[in-house]
Amino acid sequence: MTAQHPTAAPRSRAHRPAVFSTAAGIRPGTVVFDRTYDMPGTVREVDGAFVVLDRPTGMTWRAHYRHLRRATDWERRQLPALARLHAQRLRGTDSPGPGALGREG
Repeated sequence: MTAQHPTAAPRSRAHRPAVFSTAAGIRPGTVVFDRTYDMPGTVREVDGAFVVLDRPTGMTWRAHYRHLRRATDWERRQLPALARLHAQRLRGTDSPGPGALGREG
């Protein structure tokens, strides 16, 4: 048995996104969360029981559909934020600052 914080409310299963019951319910372009890698990705293609996922950094991997679940709103927002961060780092700066937004590379 795991210990819980005395004031913490018990977790409700209603707030947890469901795991996919079949690969047929997964469509390209859908943002899913891979429970093996603990990160969200966008579905590129479905190949039988396996799903090919992409990240904005260029990372691509295959996962079994049973390891995936629908991404939460917060996890979906992670991908565009990661894309912005990755673009900044490719330009060679960690934070663009106010003057960097109008620069052309």
